[in-house]
Amino acid sequence: MSTRTTIEFLSAALAASDMGGARGRLDTFADRLVKAASEPTLAAAMEHLLRAVNASADAIHPPLAARMLAVANGPDGPRILRWWREQAKLVTLLAGTRDQAVVEEALANVTLPEAASSGAALPRGTFPITLRVTCEAPLAHGADSKAGNATLFRRMQVLTDSGVLSLPYYSGNALRGQVRDLLADHLLASLGLPVSRNQPAVALWFFYALYSGGALEENSEAAKALKKQLGDHGAIRAMGIREFREMLPALSLLGCALGNRVLPGRCQFADLRPICREWGTGERPVAELMTWEYLTRREDHEDHLVHHGMIANTEVLRAGTVLEGGIDHDDAIREIELAALGRGLTLLIERGMLGAENRRGLGRVRIEADGLPDPAPYDAFLAERKSDILRYLESIGALADLAA
Repeated sequence: MSTRTTIEFLSAALAASDMGGARGRLDTFADRLVKAASEPTLAAAMEHLLRAVNASADAIHPPLAARMLAVANGPDGPRILRWWREQAKLVTLLAGTRDQAVVEEALANVTLPEAASSGAALPRGTFPITLRVTCEAPLAHGADSKAGNATLFRRMQVLTDSGVLSLPYYSGNALRGQVRDLLADHLLASLGLPVSRNQPAVALWFFYALYSGGALEENSEAAKALKKQLGDHGAIRAMGIREFREMLPALSLLGCALGNRVLPGRCQFADLRPICREWGTGERPVAELMTWEYLTRREDHEDHLVHHGMIANTEVLRAGTVLEGGIDHDDAIREIELAALGRGLTLLIERGMLGAENRRGLGRVRIEADGLPDPAPYDAFLAERKSDILRYLESIGALADLAA
């Protein structure tokens, strides 16, 4: 029975493991099992697990290893691998249970999940602005979940022509946030204001609107500062909103929350998807695009007289991976807002960095954009209307915290 052989193998690996750290052995083993299960095949996952838990090969009974390898290469191999991925903690608990009668009873009621679908997602439509990103270094983009010191790459559940797949992607919202930061820095520099995120040269509510899109708050400083211009208590001053959009095209483009009011943006950033068989855009299987990077982090603890370096692992897209995405925009978008988008994308292309752990050398990319708007009108607008924009910012209290 494949499940019995699997649990016997995992029990042997757990017994032979040499895992340090303050966490419990079962928790640590489950985290390593999650990491190992990211491999494309069960045989590769077995090898990964033995290395991850530092298991002694001498402690694994060779006939057991041979039986497990037969399972890995048999019809149940993909199903066992998916079982590991989806129920790592439960599998670990079974492997750590010494009462074999309990284990046998539990395994008798285990139904292995079906093997992962080999289908392909439906292709996306076209975009007015298309993006093609080539990874010159591994690309990290963490998911919400972690496995101990391991950060998994972000994935989404996708319904394909033959089942559901969990496929990696780079969030369009993350891309939009990076463009927002670059446009915010560019705006402040163009207005002759200091570009500092530690000591902002503008009011905090405006700083948050620039760099993070603001926050919805009743009776906030933003609401108090803008109620005369934009309206209050449900009333809308169309002229005030129009003036805000005209004077600050970058904020109008990306949208923001101002006090208790949301100013919708004019563009939508699609996620970046790696070219692969499962996304329906290539021939290479997605599993070949993924790997792990091993990092070290400094640990400072007031009770530790000796430095304890910490190992961290992050799942990444391999260097050489190509991702595709794009940007849609509203029909109502103005030319100056399109030019601001062109400036933001040009800055992003020039920066050539995406994702996390950039300071460690990850995330260097080459970005190509087709349909890129001309940024020149936006640059000219900021140069010609600099004084008007500064006066407007002063009138709405956005320069209230400007250092003297």
